[in-house]
Amino acid sequence: MNDRELGRALAARLGADSLARLRALRRRLWLRRAVRHGLIAVAAVAGGLALVQLAARSVALEWAPAVMLGLAAIGAVTWGVATWRARPTLRAAARRSDEELALRERLGTAAELVTRPSQPDRPADQVDMEERQLSDTRSRLAEANLRGAFRPRLERKPAVLGVAAIALLLVLTVWPNPQDDVLRDRQAARDASREVADRIEDVADEVERNGTDDPRRDELVEQLRRLARQLREDGADRQEVLAKIGSVQEQLARLSDPQAAAKDAALTQLARQISRAATGDETANEDGDPEQAARDLEQLKEGAASMSGAQAAARAEQLRRAAQGAAAAHPELASQLARAADALEQAARTGSEQDQRTARDALQEAADALRRSNDDRQLQRDIARSQSALQDGARQVARSGQPQAGSSDQPGSSGQPGSSGQPGSSGQPGVSGQPGASGQPGASGQPGSSGQPGSSGQPGSSGQPGSSGQPGASGQPGGQPGGQPGGQPGGQPGGQPGTGGQLGSGGGTTVRRIPGGGLRIGGFDGPTQGNKGFDVSGLDDVFTPWDRIGQPGDPSFIAGQGGDGGPDQTGSGSGVGFDNDALVPYRTVFNLFSQFANFQLDRAQVPITLKDMVRDYFTRLEPTAD
Repeated sequence: MNDRELGRALAARLGADSLARLRALRRRLWLRRAVRHGLIAVAAVAGGLALVQLAARSVALEWAPAVMLGLAAIGAVTWGVATWRARPTLRAAARRSDEELALRERLGTAAELVTRPSQPDRPADQVDMEERQLSDTRSRLAEANLRGAFRPRLERKPAVLGVAAIALLLVLTVWPNPQDDVLRDRQAARDASREVADRIEDVADEVERNGTDDPRRDELVEQLRRLARQLREDGADRQEVLAKIGSVQEQLARLSDPQAAAKDAALTQLARQISRAATGDETANEDGDPEQAARDLEQLKEGAASMSGAQAAARAEQLRRAAQGAAAAHPELASQLARAADALEQAARTGSEQDQRTARDALQEAADALRRSNDDRQLQRDIARSQSALQDGARQVARSGQPQAGSSDQPGSSGQPGSSGQPGSSGQPGVSGQPGASGQPGASGQPGSSGQPGSSGQPGSSGQPGSSGQPGASGQPGGQPGGQPGGQPGGQPGGQPGTGGQLGSGGGTTVRRIPGGGLRIGGFDGPTQGNKGFDVSGLDDVFTPWDRIGQPGDPSFIAGQGGDGGPDQTGSGSGVGFDNDALVPYRTVFNLFSQFANFQLDRAQVPITLKDMVRDYFTRLEPTAD
């Protein structure tokens, strides 16, 4: 008999009130079971979450939040299913209520009696006994305290395990996870890789639009798009991303022409010369557009038949000179131009139809060669643009998730000229090297009052210094005789970098693998503090015969014959000193090295993580207006 039939029977024999109270007892019994299952589920889920947290602290698990959410969902579903399956029936509730309320199996017996089939021939005393039992059950159930029945109880073992698991989970949740930095770094690298992939895809589209049918251009576009696809699919590992970018850079380096810059400039100049030679206009094609020059050659081809011999010879001579100027950078194009110039001159000299046709064909071939050279130049420009995009993208990936400023990235003790990297007190022009107190031409060093040869600067009649003896403390430039011109070594700046003038061996990057640059090795092992004070201890044993060499501070004398030195004379002339041919303007040298460095940076010959250091280095050395 199901619960519905049992309920109708109980309502008929015990009354509706007794049925309602029994159903209330069943709900409370169901609640107790739900609480027990819930406690077990919470303990199990908390333990699983704690295990996931422990694993996430030893290994960087990006899917740890998803796993934890899945465990919580599984625990909730399991608890719901178990609770539904634990829903008691009315018969089971009656038996459990007898135990809980100490009814001595009255409810259970009543449930059996009401479901027994009726027998008309039963004895009257048996029927009277059943009615008394049901009446007793009804009265005892009405007196029972339902609020105190089936209170939820916490079983000891599940409760202890649940509390321990929850406590461990809370500790692990509050305690910082060292793997969070790794996860943030991966996410930053992934975001940067997606941005770089978008830019590379844009460059690939632009390269595809700019070019013609060329296998090299198709290869370039395919490499760029393949790299963009790889960066989108797997950009979490910074080192792997940099390695992929470096691999594509190496492939592009094989496609690039080392002389592309020189050829580019030469082609612009050649196009300008061709246009002026073909049109006879000295202001034609100011921009040096090769396509315009090719059209001018085609116009020359159409108008060659109507030219006079002198005009054709002049045009041919100009084309020949243009070809000679471009022979080093564009030998094939120069050869075509020279052939066209010869054919044009030959046609003008003979006037034959065959020579005219040959000249037209040669001029068309020269125009086609010029267009091919222009296509090659555009391809090299696209390669350089792609390399620049890869270079910038690799720099962005390398810096993603990392501090932008640091002791190893900025000029300092190990990476760039800093406290030990810039010319210091012994390297910069200073006390002993810079023209100054002892190094600058002074009163007797400069051509002037005592610097010009005179009685105080020149030897007297007897060969010894005159009345002033030798120049004073500040008169000798760097220890040279006072009569020397100011441009001698004593007056030259001690501008060579000192011992700390070299760059430190440490780089400015934490990336182990630098695309195109190998592995970062070494570390800064130079000095990190200033020079120590001068110490003369331990020199007592040095042989110093003062009686022979003189005491410190004694005047020094130059060998020669004695004399009064003659009268003192004051020099009145002005001199320029010694003209040292080795000295060149600083700005000229700076511009030379700066242009070379910028060219190498654009050619991707410098590791990406050192580009900023090179630029900052030249920025610091740039000469000022004064």
